[in-house]
Amino acid sequence: MIPGGVKLLRKIALLLAILTGPAFWAAASEAAHPKAAEPKAPASETSAAPVKEPPSFAKGSKAYQAKRTDEAIAAFEQAIKEEPGFAPSYQFLARLNFDRKRYADAIKLGKQAVKLDPKVGRAWRTLGLAQMATNDFKAAAESFAKAAELEPRNFWTLNDLGYALFLLDRNDEARKALERAVEADPKQAMTWNTLGVVRLRTGDRAGAVEAFKKALQLDPSHVKAKANLAATQEQSRPKAP
Repeated sequence: MIPGGVKLLRKIALLLAILTGPAFWAAASEAAHPKAAEPKAPASETSAAPVKEPPSFAKGSKAYQAKRTDEAIAAFEQAIKEEPGFAPSYQFLARLNFDRKRYADAIKLGKQAVKLDPKVGRAWRTLGLAQMATNDFKAAAESFAKAAELEPRNFWTLNDLGYALFLLDRNDEARKALERAVEADPKQAMTWNTLGVVRLRTGDRAGAVEAFKKALQLDPSHVKAKANLAATQEQSRPKAP
């Protein structure tokens, strides 16, 4: 443990403001980035044995891309009735329910999507997001880990995996995931800030300072990174005799 580390980590924990409720996760996740959030077309990701695409799926996809949510939901629900074994219908519908904060429905649909086709990274990630939103961090970490196996260079998957592990106090694993995340996309201030806290938790004060500084280079207005850096540097200064 770093000298004075317990007090510092408590202070950092407050400054980090770990908001683990559904509203935070929906805002801080890929859901806040619509282009990144859109599931891929089924042909590019589905690896299970081919299942005939139901007639209503194309209508749902078109409505989804146009952000006509009610129309998309109705079409995907109809697609499931037409072909219950077509995994992408569940995947898209899970995402739409997550975006509407219907987390229990998103989890149910997400589980069915990965059951039908366990080789689609975004389906696992959508399931993980819904599990995070209900504070089931252990299940979320497992889902994100599955997604990371399938998409090892996907920034959002690695970021979410690291954050879930961080909330579970599995700091060494969290650090590895977050360092992979900033390698995949080094321009995300929020991830550098979280990485700084995780580095501090694992006894790497210098690495923490570096991460907080990187967060502030990317976003000088990042309040948490600024406060975390100040607290960490203050703790590092020699005390007057």
